[in-house]
Amino acid sequence: MKKLFSIVLLSVAIFSLSAKGTTASPEAKPAVISEVVSSVNLNGMIFDKDTKESLAGAVVTVNGQKIYSDLDGKFVVNNVNNARIQLKVSLISYEEKTFEIDPANASLLKIEMNQR
Repeated sequence: MKKLFSIVLLSVAIFSLSAKGTTASPEAKPAVISEVVSSVNLNGMIFDKDTKESLAGAVVTVNGQKIYSDLDGKFVVNNVNNARIQLKVSLISYEEKTFEIDPANASLLKIEMNQR
């Protein structure tokens, strides 16, 4: 019984000491840091310049993130910052293309690829 009482007393003492370290004085106000970061989804379509056929499996790289175009040549890059970005498109047997884009002004990208 004495052991149980000692354990409870010790637990209460530890709890009260740790709670004192977390209370703030009334004068202290927490720092509020707010930054508004808006992002957009970047949509596009990739197709052959000569045949106008959509190109599936093209690699679209934005800020180190790789996305592949679907069977219809379409791609979506989610949550892209509104700042200017560099977009690179590559596909086997096609010339690689690199663009600098302002995502806020780009609603739908139509990218033509040239065969090598």
